[in-house]
Amino acid sequence: MSLAFRMVRDPGIAEDLVQESLLRAWQGLGGFRGESTVSTWLYKILMNCAFNQFSRSRHEVRFSGPGEDDAPPEPVDHITPEMHLDALRRAERMARQLDRLSPSLVRTLELRYRDDLSYEEIAGVLGLPIGTVRSRLSRAHRTLGLM
Repeated sequence: MSLAFRMVRDPGIAEDLVQESLLRAWQGLGGFRGESTVSTWLYKILMNCAFNQFSRSRHEVRFSGPGEDDAPPEPVDHITPEMHLDALRRAERMARQLDRLSPSLVRTLELRYRDDLSYEEIAGVLGLPIGTVRSRLSRAHRTLGLM
């Protein structure tokens, strides 16, 4: 449900996508060949349902940036106003850098770091060779100044 919501940013549409993808998974269970993990297979089905929904309804499908849909952090007593301001500045700098990335690079980063998928799982979800996944992550890291 959280992946569907991050893709469409609408709880009602996200619920519909989850229901549709689970129905498709159930109907296609006999066709699952085990060439990927079940979670990768389900991610792929959900993404296909989301793109089909987008095509049908012309509803905006929006992938969020890292942390946009996370709950705000709990307040911590030992954080000074200067530390908070410094963290905000770093977050703004990172957001500007992420805006420079293509949607395909951002999506690859999301799957790796937010969803904690392995390179193999990302390749399965996106339908790409593993070398392309590595290349995208490397390019994103360079662009963000992480290498």
